[in-house]
Amino acid sequence: MTSSTFEPLVNSVEVNCSQADAFDLWTSRPTTWWPMNEHTTFGQDAIAIVIEPGINGKIYELNTSGMMQDWGQITGWDPPSGMAFAWHIYGTADEATDVTVSFDRVEEDRTRVTIVHSGWERLADRAQQLREGNQVGWTHLLEAFSTAINRQFSNR
Repeated sequence: MTSSTFEPLVNSVEVNCSQADAFDLWTSRPTTWWPMNEHTTFGQDAIAIVIEPGINGKIYELNTSGMMQDWGQITGWDPPSGMAFAWHIYGTADEATDVTVSFDRVEEDRTRVTIVHSGWERLADRAQQLREGNQVGWTHLLEAFSTAINRQFSNR
């Protein structure tokens, strides 16, 4: 399949907090909102999701035994506007796809979070299945993120 066969996935949600607060929760405290039992490689043994800030920072998960599973590497870092990363949770770093997460101010206390996931052609015959799975996964993650934002910022 050619690269034109696979359009980028685009998912977004609007959340009730500032751009800076949304960026901070996403990048500094992912374990507080990430659905740990459903969207990790360690499943019930997962205890933390870590996003190391800055270009070349790593994204990984930790389990109860102290093992680390590398998920990706930061390729763009522009707080509070967004971040980008090479994502290889489903394979090797050579098979990484590209993810951009942007945080766009809608109003003072309202932000649109958009995920654009591309580079599916690098996955060859696994591309279609993984793309479909990620469509469901990103939708679920954005719902979990929105719920966490509402829980944290509803008392303001």
